[in-house]
Amino acid sequence: MRLESWGRGALAPLVNLDYRRLLFGTVLWWQCFHMEMVVLGWLVFDLTNSARMVSLVSFCRTLPLLLVGLFSSPIIDYFGRRPVVIAAQSVNLAAYLAMIGLLWSGNAAPWNIALVAFCLGTAWAIDWPTRRSLVPDMLGKERIVDGLLLESFLTGFSRIIGPSIAGALIARFGAVGCYTGMAILSLCALSILIPLLRGSVPRTTKPFKMVSLSLLGEGMRYVRSNQTISAVLLTTLIMNLWIFPYVSLLPVFARDILHKGPVELGLLSTGTGLGSFLGLLSINYLRHRVNVGSLFIVGSGWLCIALVLFALSHVYALSWTMLFFAGMGMSCFGTLQSTIILLSTSDEMRSRVMGILVLAIGGDPLGQLQIGTLAENFGVQATLAGQASAALLVIILIATFLPGILQPQ
Repeated sequence: MRLESWGRGALAPLVNLDYRRLLFGTVLWWQCFHMEMVVLGWLVFDLTNSARMVSLVSFCRTLPLLLVGLFSSPIIDYFGRRPVVIAAQSVNLAAYLAMIGLLWSGNAAPWNIALVAFCLGTAWAIDWPTRRSLVPDMLGKERIVDGLLLESFLTGFSRIIGPSIAGALIARFGAVGCYTGMAILSLCALSILIPLLRGSVPRTTKPFKMVSLSLLGEGMRYVRSNQTISAVLLTTLIMNLWIFPYVSLLPVFARDILHKGPVELGLLSTGTGLGSFLGLLSINYLRHRVNVGSLFIVGSGWLCIALVLFALSHVYALSWTMLFFAGMGMSCFGTLQSTIILLSTSDEMRSRVMGILVLAIGGDPLGQLQIGTLAENFGVQATLAGQASAALLVIILIATFLPGILQPQ
């Protein structure tokens, strides 16, 4: 079928060549990310036998979200979105090569693994909002939902096969084999994205410090004036503070609660990926029938409930099923989070608000420290069940006191 024949359908964004390059480069980028989440936790837990140390290294991986979040917008606007994506992808490749060197030489230790993780997190903190901000540039606002749904569908495959491939590579070749596979995929992604430089626009002529101060202030005032955006950002902060740090504890659940190895650990994350497909299908069916803000809130609450049940399970099949259901909620949260913000934000404020979104995601490093400390003292099951329950309560309060999120977009 010719690409031109898709012009009026859900696949219409694929007609745009630059969007196709961004899309397929992003799929490989997420593939590496999901593989990294498995190998990083397993490697550190294997070296230290400490759930707290796993959380500390994960804290280093996500700390840049908090440190860089507010400044990602000036960086993106100053250097340009397309060059920033290429630079961040190059950092990813360099970091994977550094980990290969550490593992081959036998010098891998928690401190240098954390340092590499910090570099990867810094690149992610700038890369992710840049990629999302490029979608309206390429497709226009009328195709934002279609573009993000296509991305979510294809990257959903990464969430399914990435953890499984990581677990198999770790079992067969060790962590070094997994990082080697990630380096190859990262190199492929970089080669796909480099042609995007041809469409880059000249960077701003303002001095960087002037740009930084003005953009940050404008962005914060804009967010406070918009109830819908405020609700999304608050929900994002809560989810990253109390929910998403659960990923760092999956190696502990797999080995000590469910008594399984790296392959089964990978399959747990695969269950989340499979569930995300059902969530995406639900979004695609309901988005013209139900307000996307309501889907965002309901999906976030669904994720919290599924994780409470996962935390209390001692049976591998039940745990896998609960992560499958969690994936449904995760896809609603992750896809509609950016969609609502991009739809509710003017073009000139887009990078600034996306930068503040990264700051809200920056609650994750604080959550990593908290969940690791609580897990050491109260156990991983009680900790995750308690945090997921608290998150559900706060989401209900956000929807109650900021009802703009439930209004038609």
